[in-house]
Amino acid sequence: MDIITMRELAKGLATYVPGLMRLRRGRTGGTDSARYCYSVWLRHLVMVFNNGLDCQPFSVAELGPGDSLGVGLAALLSGVSRYQALDTVEYASVEANLAILGELIELFAKREAIPGEIEFPDVHPRLKSYDFPRRILTEDRLKEALQPNRIEAIRDALCNLGADGEGEIQISYCVPWYEPTVIIKNSVDMAFSQAVLEHVDQLAHTYRALWAWLKPGGFMSHEIGFTSHDRAKAWNGHWAYPDIIWKLIRGKRSYLLNREPLSTHLDLMQEVGFGIICTQRAEDTSGIARRKLAHRFRGMSDEDLTTRSAYVLAAKPRDPATDKPHA
Repeated sequence: MDIITMRELAKGLATYVPGLMRLRRGRTGGTDSARYCYSVWLRHLVMVFNNGLDCQPFSVAELGPGDSLGVGLAALLSGVSRYQALDTVEYASVEANLAILGELIELFAKREAIPGEIEFPDVHPRLKSYDFPRRILTEDRLKEALQPNRIEAIRDALCNLGADGEGEIQISYCVPWYEPTVIIKNSVDMAFSQAVLEHVDQLAHTYRALWAWLKPGGFMSHEIGFTSHDRAKAWNGHWAYPDIIWKLIRGKRSYLLNREPLSTHLDLMQEVGFGIICTQRAEDTSGIARRKLAHRFRGMSDEDLTTRSAYVLAAKPRDPATDKPHA
């Protein structure tokens, strides 16, 4: 047993011992940086545009915003009017969000290029160009989106999270969310997440919720990671652990990793009724060989075994008659 495995086992076992390891809220990483939030939102927006979908959504929902609502604030500053954030643990604070908002305003005002691979080497999806997307965020669109009264409305909405908003800008932050009813059915144009769905245990339930929230013709844009998150020596070494060892490593920590490969996500999306529009894989052949996989993962495809992360864009059919999840 290697040092990393022993370390992770110790961490997991510690969560079962009262007083030995306090379960406390940690930081998620990423969205405490305005440049990261700016980069993530614009990457999703460019991918939506490149695949011929509506890149001017009125209403968006984000799963797992993390340390701030910064990605959603970037969406609002590019013209979105309603942003709904859903998380399992409350991380974001009003003060942090206001600071991120101020930095984002400057980035949009300068038409800053999208921070790319040099600054954020581990962030996907990758783009062919990281120039500011002027074909999407035209001068007319930005002039309207960045009007002083509109920016003030965003600040007001941030300072009044939890209040029933009726103005031009609406922001809601639901923590924790478990039921699809937290968002009105058929009310969202675009749902998105960044490095979140690999941590969700109830994937089928989550994709059914996304289906319920999205309008017919609406779509979801997800970047999903498949690495071990340093729980093993190899990037895909978490697939080598038998279930009993993984259960001990996980301990009482919720949402550590679900260990599901790309094909599980694609299958669940299609079972609910989503049509897959685009899948962009980040391939990595440097991981463990198939012979080292735990029994339950031994039959995974070569594509799954070598997919380090994947961007998936999927849409709900426009026909309202199909507006019910498949069994």
